[in-house]
Amino acid sequence: MENYMNKLVSVIIPVYKVEKYLSRCVDSVLKQSYNTLEIILVDDGSPDGCPKLCDTYSAKDNRVKTIHKENGGLASARNAGIEVCTGDYIFFIDSDDWLSDENVLFDFVNLAEKNNADFVYGLMNTATDMKVIEQKFNNHFFNQRLFFLSNPYLFSAWNKLYKRSLLQYLHFAPGRVNEDVDIIPLVFCKAEEVLMLNRPTYNYYQNYDSITRKAFSEKRFDMFKSVAHAYKSFLGTNQEKSVFCENIFGFQLFSVYIAILKNTRGNERKRFLLQFCSLLRDNKFNDFFRWAFLCFFHNESITKRIKKLAALFFLRVFYFANNLDYKIDIWGQND
Repeated sequence: MENYMNKLVSVIIPVYKVEKYLSRCVDSVLKQSYNTLEIILVDDGSPDGCPKLCDTYSAKDNRVKTIHKENGGLASARNAGIEVCTGDYIFFIDSDDWLSDENVLFDFVNLAEKNNADFVYGLMNTATDMKVIEQKFNNHFFNQRLFFLSNPYLFSAWNKLYKRSLLQYLHFAPGRVNEDVDIIPLVFCKAEEVLMLNRPTYNYYQNYDSITRKAFSEKRFDMFKSVAHAYKSFLGTNQEKSVFCENIFGFQLFSVYIAILKNTRGNERKRFLLQFCSLLRDNKFNDFFRWAFLCFFHNESITKRIKKLAALFFLRVFYFANNLDYKIDIWGQND
């Protein structure tokens, strides 16, 4: 057995109102063939049976630690886990998701140690209550940067192995939607070696009660604040990484655009698109957005209907973003 099997991996699992799913998540970690683990369950003031379930796991397995705290949101829960973790590596899992098989963490650590990687990410499956849809890497899709950009979930904190040296950059902004945007591009730029594990390692459960699936809220415009804040960190850095991160930012902004199209209608859509375009122009993010639009069409998980809708509004968005005096009627009355 390789000597890196003694490298401790801290698995941080924020827990809130997931009594139905928590055992599936935690059990998938406990069953890992790589067992040098520190599993940190952060009970974020959950009002259901989750606190008791967390304590049960801690009593049964000494690798499991439970933190009980007042509700502060996902970012606050992740930060609480980071503060107490002691691992050589850090790995995040959302509590309604689960690892795809028992060798996931072994493969992550194996790849990281053999290549001295600071940051390793894997592919993910999309899961519902009915089935798991496996994601496959297209060998003809040789541009890894384009692959990264066309898969928005790769910007999430979960399903990634972080070396402890990156810990100083892993601090999530409480109270924001998509708080990961402040973190992942920064980690990518600071990492000396970034690798992809070319297989599905994570089952992402599409929970339709999730905040990101509710009616569109102006809080989604926090993305502009996150991108503007994070972009300042990359000015003057390695040119290749800087360009890569600009593209990441563009795709994140584009996700807000798609959320508006999917979740709004009529005058409400006009209002949000007007606000979106104003922010796009004021922050000089037009080029970011244009590149993201091209990457968007490489994402096979996006339905044809949404792609058509995006294309319909795309040129209008750019005309309007650059000509704010143009009439709001440009958006039209039809979906």
